Amino acid sequence: MNIVIPMAGGDELFQRHGYPYAKSVIEIDGRPLIEHAFDRLRIVKDAKFVFVIRKEDELRFYLRDMLRLLDPEAVVIRAEGPTAGAACTAMLAVEHIAESEELLIANGDQILGFDLNEALRSFRDRDLDGGTVVFDSVHPRWSFVKTDGDGMVIEAAEKRPISRHATAGVYYFKEGRYFLDAAKSMMRKSASVNDAYFVCPCFNEMILAQRRVSTYEIDRADYISLATPQAIEEYEQVLAAKRRGGPT
Repeated sequence: MNIVIPMAGGDELFQRHGYPYAKSVIEIDGRPLIEHAFDRLRIVKDAKFVFVIRKEDELRFYLRDMLRLLDPEAVVIRAEGPTAGAACTAMLAVEHIAESEELLIANGDQILGFDLNEALRSFRDRDLDGGTVVFDSVHPRWSFVKTDGDGMVIEAAEKRPISRHATAGVYYFKEGRYFLDAAKSMMRKSASVNDAYFVCPCFNEMILAQRRVSTYEIDRADYISLATPQAIEEYEQVLAAKRRGGPT
């Protein structure tokens, strides 16, 4: 399985909040954010990791070197300039996405509190062409999928609550070509959100191609997003409370 982690998004929000480092290398409990996120991804068996990073993060913070210390076998690709969303960032890894092998695209700014291998096993046991992990929420900051009575995804949307199934930043494709074909089709249609292309809406193109897409449900507490300064500060407070042995 190939796991692509897009990390080429801007960090202007963090700069405005006084963080001197790029989001992925902000220290949380003495370790960079990306190390916290990667700890929950490295458990996937027989996975080959591909990170896509910003040019400025490599030059200023030696991010490539840091990622290679986390995984000496990882492929690190440098985006030479801004990309039009996570789907475009993931497409920069096209040379390392085998068309006939499984592909997982996962955010690099989140903590997964569940066993990702169990989710993958569920997708495989059901012989799905695509799958995503979901939790209960109606907040418009997330991506969403709508399912039918059989639990199959019939629609996907970005930043629009079309159901209570918010996605946890993990997207599975039985074959890499399913993502590549879907992303290209989405871009040909200019199906962007605020001029950006996201991974979740790729499922709409797969559904149109009669692919089978479904979900794996988790508790809300098993997903922690670190996408904003406030989220990082709240997570640090949780870790501090755990160290004190107090309530979290």
